[in-house]
Amino acid sequence: MASFKHDFLKGVLNTLSLPMYWKLPPVNHLRSILETTTMFATLPWGVHFEKKKFELFNAECLTPDNVIDNRVMLYFHGGGYVIGSPHTHRALAGKITKGISAKGLVIDYRKAPESPFPAALDDAFAAYKYLLGKGYDSKEIVIVGDSAGGGLAIALQYELKNKNMPLPLCSVLMSPYLDLTGTGKSIEHNARNDRFLDVFEMRKWAKMYAAEHDMSDPLISPLYGDMSGLPPILIQVSQSEVLYNDSTRFAKKAKEMGVKVTLQKWKGLIHWWHLFGGMPESQEAIDKIIKFINRQYEASNK
Repeated sequence: MASFKHDFLKGVLNTLSLPMYWKLPPVNHLRSILETTTMFATLPWGVHFEKKKFELFNAECLTPDNVIDNRVMLYFHGGGYVIGSPHTHRALAGKITKGISAKGLVIDYRKAPESPFPAALDDAFAAYKYLLGKGYDSKEIVIVGDSAGGGLAIALQYELKNKNMPLPLCSVLMSPYLDLTGTGKSIEHNARNDRFLDVFEMRKWAKMYAAEHDMSDPLISPLYGDMSGLPPILIQVSQSEVLYNDSTRFAKKAKEMGVKVTLQKWKGLIHWWHLFGGMPESQEAIDKIIKFINRQYEASNK
């Protein structure tokens, strides 16, 4: 059963979404709203950040006081490939870096509609190459992403496979967006419950991101890719989310291809519940992420 804090927040979000239910504000306004509502989501104590500029995008580097030099997390934020930034996800990423004693690189990849596919994937690839160039072994890198960022995490690993490059130690996907074609039964079944995601007009944004490309391309919709050879994956999702079946179908297919997949399910939670740090469900999920990643690091050092 969801906590009172979760249900209160869900009620507030559903109420706020009503005026926008039939007509959303422009994308730039939505970006500003998200930046404003996450203004007070600060880094945890003992985690510091600095801004970094790449050729085509910006990023934030997170460093906890307890950092272990040979550990680094590459984080991809969610937002349907249209909204979101390192600022909106700084607190969440900071909690994970502190829990796994790793540096973190949170990239502000280019977004649709201004920069459709493959811009985000190109930026993710550039960030990964940057970490390798800084001297990190691929097995010292963990990739974490939420929603669209979870899809990008898998798309990047497909691209690494295509280029015969080393894969990371593991990846963590929080409520991942893995099928932009929108064929999962949960999209219709959970639409009323998951209104928070409905507001973001998934189908419209998917078209913005894919542009002239086929939305079933595995680099856009990783559900349709070859998962064989991927390192261990943790997937966290709520059974009441619109994207629930993205996770279940991906996990089933990946396991059939020999990938070690851990699928953790919650009941009754909204999409992006990880972002709301005041809820017990959020902390529970983050604790499980930290435990999973630390276990992978420990196993790799044996």
